[in-house]
Amino acid sequence: MEHFPKPYCENQAAIKAFVLGCDPTAFDKNGKRLSFDYVFDLDNDLRYFAGVLRNLEFLDIFLKDIFVQNLVIKYQEQETSKNKGWKVLALNVIPERKKEFDAIDNSKQVPVFLTSEVLYKVLLLPNEVEYKAFELYNLKAPVPISPDQNLLQRPLFPLYRYFRYKLDKHSTYANYVKTLLR
Repeated sequence: MEHFPKPYCENQAAIKAFVLGCDPTAFDKNGKRLSFDYVFDLDNDLRYFAGVLRNLEFLDIFLKDIFVQNLVIKYQEQETSKNKGWKVLALNVIPERKKEFDAIDNSKQVPVFLTSEVLYKVLLLPNEVEYKAFELYNLKAPVPISPDQNLLQRPLFPLYRYFRYKLDKHSTYANYVKTLLR
């Protein structure tokens, strides 16, 4: 039986946001695939989630406030950016994530923070305008991505892990999002 990392949540009844990763695939410096008990290895080591956690803290959201899951829960042979089949795989599992999130929050009001631009691209409905990350972070595009524009049918907020999108470099965006979350 294949092992998948479990979602991480300290208190499902009190979550303020979902945080969505791409998939659990990670490798050590020797190229050996890592295996985690929980997504991002959150029960053991915060290093894989540290950047996301710092960004969340800029929004006054903490580890105790979130439900963390990957869109694709199965380990892959390649990291997302190198995986040519990832988009098709991701599109096939979106209904599972939607069902999982809806079971936790049937109001569909709890927002989803996206840790990667590839998630934004795969979740956006086909006929919607796709904005670049810099447009979203500079508020030159609608934020959040509206529930009627995405396949999860929830408010989506970019909160990318890439260092260029640290919220300490995007205080206008951070303050705007913080205001919306109040």
